[in-house]
Amino acid sequence: VFEILSESTEEFDRGTKFMRYRNFNPTLTDYILIAQNEPHVEHYLRLENGEWLLREFDGLVNTFKIESINCSISLAELYDRVDFE
Repeated sequence: VFEILSESTEEFDRGTKFMRYRNFNPTLTDYILIAQNEPHVEHYLRLENGEWLLREFDGLVNTFKIESINCSISLAELYDRVDFE
């Protein structure tokens, strides 16, 4: 699941919504939060023991991998055509 964070939904996306996903979707392996105002990605990954690992990526030069779907995404591609103030 990918979530684009906004000021109006960020608290809900990080809190209640993520808790619901964790508790009611046992097949969910990845929860990815994408910041709007800066190149920043938080990748929550469910481990085999059920715990969640947080990996954070900053800057347009970084790339992260989603093992569950065998996919690599660069932040430069993710934020293509986004102008930061």
